[in-house]
Amino acid sequence: MNIYRGIGVSEGVAIGKVLRINSAFVNYPRIELDDDNSVLVEIERIRKAQADVEGQLDETMEQSATIISEDIRAVFASYKLFIRDKRFIPAIEDRVARDKINAEWALIYVLAELEKQFETIKDPYIRSRFDDIRQLGERLMNNLLQEPFLDLSKLKNQVIIVCHDISPADSFHLAKANILGIITELGGTTSHTSILARAMSIPAVVGVQDATMRLMDDELIILDGNSGEVIDHPDDEIINDKLNKLERISFYQNQLQKLAGIDCELSDGQKVDIAANIDFLTELKQLNELNIPAIGLIRTEFLFLMDESFPEEEEQYLLYRQIIESAGNRPVTFRTWDIGGDKPVKEIKELKDEANPALGLRAIRICLKYDDLFRTQLRAMIRASGTSPINIMIPMITRIDEVVKSKLIIEEEATRLNHDASNLQIGCMIETPASVFIIEELLDQLDFVSIGTNDLIQYSLAVDRLNENVADLFNPFHPAILSMLEKIVIAANRMNKHVSICGELAADPVLQMFLIGTGNITFSMSPNHVLRTKKILRKVDRATCKKIAFKFMNKHSFVESNQYVEQLKSEYLEEIKD
Repeated sequence: MNIYRGIGVSEGVAIGKVLRINSAFVNYPRIELDDDNSVLVEIERIRKAQADVEGQLDETMEQSATIISEDIRAVFASYKLFIRDKRFIPAIEDRVARDKINAEWALIYVLAELEKQFETIKDPYIRSRFDDIRQLGERLMNNLLQEPFLDLSKLKNQVIIVCHDISPADSFHLAKANILGIITELGGTTSHTSILARAMSIPAVVGVQDATMRLMDDELIILDGNSGEVIDHPDDEIINDKLNKLERISFYQNQLQKLAGIDCELSDGQKVDIAANIDFLTELKQLNELNIPAIGLIRTEFLFLMDESFPEEEEQYLLYRQIIESAGNRPVTFRTWDIGGDKPVKEIKELKDEANPALGLRAIRICLKYDDLFRTQLRAMIRASGTSPINIMIPMITRIDEVVKSKLIIEEEATRLNHDASNLQIGCMIETPASVFIIEELLDQLDFVSIGTNDLIQYSLAVDRLNENVADLFNPFHPAILSMLEKIVIAANRMNKHVSICGELAADPVLQMFLIGTGNITFSMSPNHVLRTKKILRKVDRATCKKIAFKFMNKHSFVESNQYVEQLKSEYLEEIKD
């Protein structure tokens, strides 16, 4: 028996036999070309493969128009855009002509160069988008080699899929009834494989090194999507333990589903305000399913493919309008472009060689410097709003004049559109120490604020959360961070302005209890965390949360705070253990 460890990205336990799916890149030929005619033949092969891939994508989209989700369709569209990108097919052709090698090897070279570029990007979401490019390359390789694609729609038996990676395009061919689990060598929590598995409620573990070589076809294995474990040749004792865990997970999920239609409340009946962070259009349906009253964050830069240029106003308008209409009468918060830093855009030349991008030209600084891009986005938002309530949120604020200038631009564009701006609320992210210490002055100018914990912690504690050498120092329960959070909530409550917290930490149960104890605040989180939040917060009342906040504020060291966190977790959180 061997235990392999990866990242558990979709909860659940699967016990079954392996079906390996080999990558198109496992065995590919290398041929050195002798003459120019051979080069022309290889270039023609590349162009034919490109045309074949585009045709296959069109066919899949047409066949699955009412079946696959909008976010998967968006990936198809991005595939088509990238396969026409000058850095892809032309780069492969150039490599063939320059090095006189065959198309397959040229494709591998180009993908390797692109991977190096993506590895320098700090944001895990954007960095993981290279997986899409690799999968597109795999489709191109399959066409070059004249090999069939991954098609699991006709499986006769239940299996656990083991592969290098699964592309969103291939997800159309997955038959959920016969797929017990998914194991991949690539991927992280934000990869499309992870998103796909969660959306289909299939247990999954990603990032299992050499899984396709270690696990054999028809071999009995156990996949634990909670712990990230993959176990081959399990004995009867291990199998029974995992079957018992599977029963506990099923029971827990059934209990959570009973909370779907009810409000989020404390044990004393006091309501807790929640909202949804929406990153994919398919998540919009969960607003009704989970009784979520608002959209607290739309990260607009993630909605569009912006590597080369910004989307036109009409493209933005149509997508914003679709989101607003899907939300019904719920308020929607759009965050304006939060680019720069670890989200570079080629159109902004200054971003190319910044020595310290996190402290450089980013977010509102870019928008005010290139206000034509800012105005285009704001016009699209204002047009899309109609009479619906929307919130426009400005990121990375450090100065009052940034807010004043932004408000003036919004007013000017609303006037040009003859739009009654009474349905527009203007707010900003509180994600820098500077914004915390001028919170009262900011609230004088704004309708609301939202706490961005990731950047606030990173800038306050001087910790790069993506740097594995210091990642353990990134902690929301540092006394300095708790003091800043308390200051923000108290100021907003005193001035009768709405305050929320967005991002992953908005779903942290202990941090939720602390913040409820400091005052009134909205928790904006991924819809996947809503049911767990409802369940845990029903165990505490307002008075208990106030006591928790008081105790935290009297912890004077990092160690004391963390010890109290563990105490609260053991008291209130339910963990499904082995």
